[in-house]
Amino acid sequence: MDIVQAKIIYRRLFLIAVSIAGLYFLYRVRIVLIPFIFAFFMAYLFNPLVQRIESKKVPRRLAILFVYIVVFGLFTMIIVYGVPHIIEEFNRLGRAIPELTQEVKGITSHIEKKYSKFTLPEGIKQVLDERIKHLEDVLINTVRAGASALIRMVSYLLGLVVAPIFAFYMLKDIERIKESFTLTIPRNYRSDVMAIGRDLDEIMNGFFRGHLLISLIVGTLTGLGTYIIGLDFSFIIGIISGVAELVPYLGPFITAVPMVALALLVSKKTAVYAVIVILVVQQLENAVISPKILGKSMGLHPLVVIFALLAGGELYGFLGILLAVPAAAALKVILRYIYLKLVDVK
Repeated sequence: MDIVQAKIIYRRLFLIAVSIAGLYFLYRVRIVLIPFIFAFFMAYLFNPLVQRIESKKVPRRLAILFVYIVVFGLFTMIIVYGVPHIIEEFNRLGRAIPELTQEVKGITSHIEKKYSKFTLPEGIKQVLDERIKHLEDVLINTVRAGASALIRMVSYLLGLVVAPIFAFYMLKDIERIKESFTLTIPRNYRSDVMAIGRDLDEIMNGFFRGHLLISLIVGTLTGLGTYIIGLDFSFIIGIISGVAELVPYLGPFITAVPMVALALLVSKKTAVYAVIVILVVQQLENAVISPKILGKSMGLHPLVVIFALLAGGELYGFLGILLAVPAAAALKVILRYIYLKLVDVK
């Protein structure tokens, strides 16, 4: 082995070691990174609007300020008119939990009375009693855990108030950031990295802008349908549906569980109406909304998506679940590009 080859090998080993150390460091400070991750995606979403305004000969800072005023003006209207209603529904939900618990106990007692009329062997009866008691515990814990999870999610999102500040500076200096990043790439690999960047941009554009719009539409339709059938907590259910829509495959089930459970506590007829609302919204999404907005899927196998969701949830919790699919799609683009390069070399 000559000196040149040795230097190349040592340099590659050094880069691998630095990359592993960097990834480990990012993992250790993952909680601190959350506002920066949100800021990055805010900047990514707002940048096309800023560029469009900037193309009209408007200074970039004024363009960013205008986008912020419009976007946060809309958010302020939602907060002013929507948050009091959300808080009221949360308060009602908190007051209703004891009542819902009693309803669950009443349902399990009714089931127990129904089967107790039949003559059953003592062993089977004992097993049924245990299963019913277990079902009661599961339902009660689900009601309580669901309310707690909603409160934690609201608190979690409130902790991200600094993200818009970070996003402002990212938007202001985005060209400088791009230029600095480009200069760090060796000249021989620059065209390859730019090509990967274009593919990643296409994926992120389709996922975030498209899926956020779909989530907004699905959440609105679900909340409206819940209100029409006369089910309580329509605002909260609409929010759950919109957020759950960002989770592929599992989103409709995440919405269906609390919605149908609440409907069953009212009546079987209301539960049927709730199922109809969910099915109608899903059919509209699959047949009309998604094809119009997304056009094509991200090309990931369902098993890959499920693995990505589990891994994302384990590493970053709720945020990890939301970002798991685009991260997996981005990794697929990078690995495919590397594979094609290796094949070309061979």
